[in-house]
Amino acid sequence: MKFTFSAIASLLAVAVSAAPLEARQVPTVAVTLSNDQSGASAPVSFPADNAVRSIPALYGSTSVGAGGVVKASSAFLNIAPTNINCVIVNNGATIATLTNNKSFADLDGNAGQATPVDLSGATIQCHV
Repeated sequence: MKFTFSAIASLLAVAVSAAPLEARQVPTVAVTLSNDQSGASAPVSFPADNAVRSIPALYGSTSVGAGGVVKASSAFLNIAPTNINCVIVNNGATIATLTNNKSFADLDGNAGQATPVDLSGATIQCHV
């Protein structure tokens, strides 16, 4: 009888400890792309779940995506959880990294000019 009770108690302890923990909430991030020549600006929110997202899919129907081509000269991190890291890659080259400490990026690489960059081949990936 003692063996059966201790075996059941052990199995119950294992079952309780193996129960799934509550799913962790994925924080949301909001990134604004701006075309400083046209004045167009578009904030878009999405989960900071480390997924690689197409910029044309996110911004194509916004004011910076006129005519199906996304053009922007800067990116700004509007809403960001602590320890956020967002990387914008255009045609295989990293053109911006946004963090809590560096929430603005000049996408054309020339701080003295606001030249819109074609982001038709760009992605963004954010994680905490």
